[in-house]
Amino acid sequence: MELDKQNGNSKWFDAVELEMAQIKEYNVFKDGGKATFDNHKKVTNAPTNHRKIRVHLVFAVKHDGRHKARLVAGGHLTPEPVESIYSGVVTTRSLHLVIFLAKLNELELWGAAIGNAYLEAFTDELLFIVAGPEFEELAGHILIFLKALYGLRSSGL
Repeated sequence: MELDKQNGNSKWFDAVELEMAQIKEYNVFKDGGKATFDNHKKVTNAPTNHRKIRVHLVFAVKHDGRHKARLVAGGHLTPEPVESIYSGVVTTRSLHLVIFLAKLNELELWGAAIGNAYLEAFTDELLFIVAGPEFEELAGHILIFLKALYGLRSSGL
């Protein structure tokens, strides 16, 4: 990557490699074979009833200095689901209440973060992408979504 060359390191390259290895490890996609295109660049062997979307990489430097790359789906290209897609978030007030009750009852509190939580969840959305160069040997293949990915409308349910 150009930034790695300029900085004389491989931090962004390593971040992309790690993200793509996790995508593969969690079996996020099913390989639908090599994509073929007509004269208008439309996929001719697209899976039936599936919508083609795009994915892109988002880069961030975390608060502890780690370099993170995240594969994100273009969920804005999908129709809005009929069912509710609300995903609740714990409020600060609720958290304070839990801490208060734990202290009052002399309970020990534990916390955890689930890395790549979306990659654990299956999706019902019928979507596919044509893999880019970041997918290495699968570049140019139709990849059918099996699992949720950041950016999908159904992610976080």
